[in-house]
Amino acid sequence: MMTNYEVRWISKPRADALKRSGRLGDALLLDTFNGILIVEPAGSNLGDGAVLTREEADYELQPAWFLGPKARLIEARRRLGLDASSPSAASA
Repeated sequence: MMTNYEVRWISKPRADALKRSGRLGDALLLDTFNGILIVEPAGSNLGDGAVLTREEADYELQPAWFLGPKARLIEARRRLGLDASSPSAASA
């Protein structure tokens, strides 16, 4: 069964608490220049910010904003159904 994912902003204290508690499960935390994003199974409510629209997620999950491993960015985009092989995503 395919799980639907969503992305939202998450505060640093909330992200730290989730890491300490081991409750991240299937979620991905992504540190970006603009803040921390969490890609989480839909409805899990792990993040404490508003859910991003598809367009906002596509913009925020670009290599220009994320300096972590390229594979992590591609996985986050794949989970959200965004084109992981787009020129902007592949140039990470």
